[in-house]
Amino acid sequence: MGWYILDAQTDRVLPPMMTLPAKSHRPEDAELSRKREVLAELQARLAELELQLLTLRLELTEFEALYNSKVGTLYAELDEVEALIAERLARNQPLDPNIAASASNARKRADESREAAAEASRTLPLPVPRSQALKDLYRAAAKQLHPDLSRDDRDRALREHLMTEANLAYAEGDEARLRAILEEYESSPDTVIGTDVGAELVRTIRRISLANAHIRKIEAEISEVKASEIYRLKTTVEEGTRKGGDVLGDLTQSLTRKIRARREDLQNL
Repeated sequence: MGWYILDAQTDRVLPPMMTLPAKSHRPEDAELSRKREVLAELQARLAELELQLLTLRLELTEFEALYNSKVGTLYAELDEVEALIAERLARNQPLDPNIAASASNARKRADESREAAAEASRTLPLPVPRSQALKDLYRAAAKQLHPDLSRDDRDRALREHLMTEANLAYAEGDEARLRAILEEYESSPDTVIGTDVGAELVRTIRRISLANAHIRKIEAEISEVKASEIYRLKTTVEEGTRKGGDVLGDLTQSLTRKIRARREDLQNL
């Protein structure tokens, strides 16, 4: 509100002097401000971890498909030759139960390898380029839409749905879809609320606790992924490539030589 002033010399009414709102000195306001800063930092960390975990999983899926397409078929061929050798030995020594059991196991392993190689060839995904802009959009989506930040069940359901859509859009490299998802949530009437400081402080503290818990969970999942055999193999292949080598190519050649040698063994039985 402004107060009008009368000029004593001219009897004119001067324009009002606007009073500035006093800065709040309430401890709850200061505490809420601090907690919001903490939460913003945790949200940024959480978004980065969400991006890291999703990227890891997508890259591993793509690498596994590449590995199976180049090496899986050779392993299946080798297992088939080993099964034929075991079956030939079993026919030559029909009274030996151990040889018969070995032949049965070898055939089962060959059948499984053949089916796995066929499945991998049918589901080979194309590599998806993921730009820096796409990654930035996903970080924004993870910070904005994470279900742990929801206010109520309705808001959580909306966030979960849109976060699932955001994951799919990132996996497919669809920047336009990610932007549309963010705009959809920001324009939702469910995001418009009014709260008092005390309630908002409690909510913020709880969101901090949830964010910390989720960060620990995602860090554990990332550690688990990095401890997997396929991740270690991917790392070995990438390290070899950086040094100018071709780990998968070398493995392919090694398997090819072994298959040739075992086929010769089969012919000599």
